[in-house]
Amino acid sequence: MEYSTTTDPRKVETAVKYCSDLVRKQDYDNYLCIPFYPSSVRNAQYAIRALNIELAGIRESVSNTIIGQMRMQFWRDTIDKVYKGTPPSQPIAIALAEALKTCSFSSMWIKRLIDEREANLQDPQYMTIKDLETYAENTASQVLYLQLESLGVRDVQADHAVSHIGKAIGITTLLRAMPFHASHRRMILPAEITAKYNVPQEEVFRTGHAGGLEDAVFEVATAAHDHMLTARSLVKSVPKEVMPVLLSAIPCDDYLKALEKAQFNSFDPKVQIRDWKLPYRLWRKFRTGQI
Repeated sequence: MEYSTTTDPRKVETAVKYCSDLVRKQDYDNYLCIPFYPSSVRNAQYAIRALNIELAGIRESVSNTIIGQMRMQFWRDTIDKVYKGTPPSQPIAIALAEALKTCSFSSMWIKRLIDEREANLQDPQYMTIKDLETYAENTASQVLYLQLESLGVRDVQADHAVSHIGKAIGITTLLRAMPFHASHRRMILPAEITAKYNVPQEEVFRTGHAGGLEDAVFEVATAAHDHMLTARSLVKSVPKEVMPVLLSAIPCDDYLKALEKAQFNSFDPKVQIRDWKLPYRLWRKFRTGQI
């Protein structure tokens, strides 16, 4: 593996473009949020979001858990080298190292993100909504903490708001991906909820429809919505500089509204349609300081 203590500007430019292209292709909603960050830290947002995409994609790109664990360990080692100023010649690593020259964010959040992604390599069954919230806190919230730190903001209320937004996003992301997970015979709804509504998993896997499924989805979606409400109650008490991070809540809220219109049928193709008005909505929310 090739290392360097000084980074060729051309490599940096290529690395940042790699990250921005990856985020545009695979996390478009958050790609739209990045222009609202100060120009000095935008490249850091591409690097942070690209890392999240890379880690989230490992489970689907490896043939078995052992290889996945090896990939996760590679990233642990890589992050250590990034923070020592000796990143490997890997575009996301180079972009992260370059970002750390102009802003700071803790490796602790990244390590927690890696740990949670590794724990999910074996597709554990969530037992309760609390388990879903823990997963969301250790994935979506960790990314938001990194973005918050990159802005140089240290504020307890902002931390609380971001935590609730992350939980809402994490839960919503699972609901949004429910058809994909069902096609791989994964049930992302907590066992206590599927048992409460007598949802037959095999029928969900085969057809995408089952008695009690909409009721179960409604209860899980309500948990995400409650976190959104809590975050909104905190917005007025956080610094204005935090607003770019909070904008990640808008696509999440849009999906929950679409899901409600679809009678909480997460397999309805209409809930997967991207809102073409999202760029304008993000701009308007940014200007008004609301989510």
